[in-house]
Amino acid sequence: MPTCKILFFLLLVLCTSSGKCDELYQQVGGEVSMNCGVLHPNSDVEWKLNDIRIITIRGKSGSKMKGSSHVKDKVKINDGTLKVPDLQKADSGVYTCVQTGKQHTLHVVSVFAKPGPVLVQSSNAELHCDITGKPNAEVQWLNPANDQTNYKKQVIELTSVTSNDQGQWTCVVKDDLKFSLTLTVVGLLTKAVEVPEGGKIVLPCSLSQSVSQPVVGGKWTADQLPDSFPTLVKSDSKGLHWKGENSTKVTFTSGQLSTNYDVTLINAERSDEGDYVCTVKFEGGAVLTAKTNLTVVAKPSGGQEVTKVRGKKPAGVGTWTKEMFGLQLWVWIAIGVSSVVLIGLVVVIVLVQRRNKRIKRVKNRRSMRQPLTAKDYCQCNRAKTEFEVLGQQDRPLPVPRKQRNLRTHPAGQNHSIDKSKEQDY
Repeated sequence: MPTCKILFFLLLVLCTSSGKCDELYQQVGGEVSMNCGVLHPNSDVEWKLNDIRIITIRGKSGSKMKGSSHVKDKVKINDGTLKVPDLQKADSGVYTCVQTGKQHTLHVVSVFAKPGPVLVQSSNAELHCDITGKPNAEVQWLNPANDQTNYKKQVIELTSVTSNDQGQWTCVVKDDLKFSLTLTVVGLLTKAVEVPEGGKIVLPCSLSQSVSQPVVGGKWTADQLPDSFPTLVKSDSKGLHWKGENSTKVTFTSGQLSTNYDVTLINAERSDEGDYVCTVKFEGGAVLTAKTNLTVVAKPSGGQEVTKVRGKKPAGVGTWTKEMFGLQLWVWIAIGVSSVVLIGLVVVIVLVQRRNKRIKRVKNRRSMRQPLTAKDYCQCNRAKTEFEVLGQQDRPLPVPRKQRNLRTHPAGQNHSIDKSKEQDY
């Protein structure tokens, strides 16, 4: 490895002095592309890293021959352009296209925090912006408020971190080249609690999320109960757990712990009022403490036990949580409401089905009737009545005028007849 580093620095000096070298910066895990420049048609293409062959492609046949470089299996090449994905620190160096002599110097930048990005409040941390090939190069650090700091080195130290240090820190390598990491600062969470006499209450103590520094120990303390609490310890077999025995005043879980360090106070008395302190120790020496205050109030009338967080006193809590036949009252109410809704749905479904059946029955009756024919609508061909038959009998032939005159003028009367106008019918 030292030999490779020496070779890398020598090639870097030669590359810079020749003027044919491009400097590239990319973060760990990123991808970089490098090109050969102008190539002759059907010419071979060969790439090297720190003078060690990566790959050769024959221009006429297109066949590929891998070299001995450690990046040979992950690189991709297309029309003389070399792509190196999933960059690691070892991928830094001078990449050379043999055919054109063009060189690219790759610096892989690694930005991270020690012991990790999630920090315990008041602990110390290191921020790194390591540039391979340029360990002494100056950078500019920007804090979460995006303000410039006095930090110019690649490695800086933050002491006793607070919530002000939480957020995105940026390492500026060049004006247009920035790399960032995000810090999270975590403290212990707790709150004041209230409990009636004779009742029980959880004393809360927890982390909002897992942190980079492992928890190695801790404890609860209270002046009014000096010897009643267990001790938080870590072992290879059980991991992080409470060590001790349940007492007449305090109980706790016997399982493995992660971010929750609650204990339960039972048989509360007026003398138990006061401050309770939760302490958690982390690897590296960081220690967090959280203080909660306990208030003991008079027991509600009826002997009903109520435990609550101070500042949150919902009315009717005791009534809703009262047990009946093994279940709380609110459960019975929920069951009753659900039953009423279900019965209502069943009734609606039955009524709809009956209505649909009635409509279907009416349609079936209408479809069974005999269809009307033309005779039912037109009276043209009906049987003729007696009067119609008589009305259509043949009329008698008209009587000649001569005979008509005889009929109209009886015998014995004188009638003059104009023979010229007589007509014989």
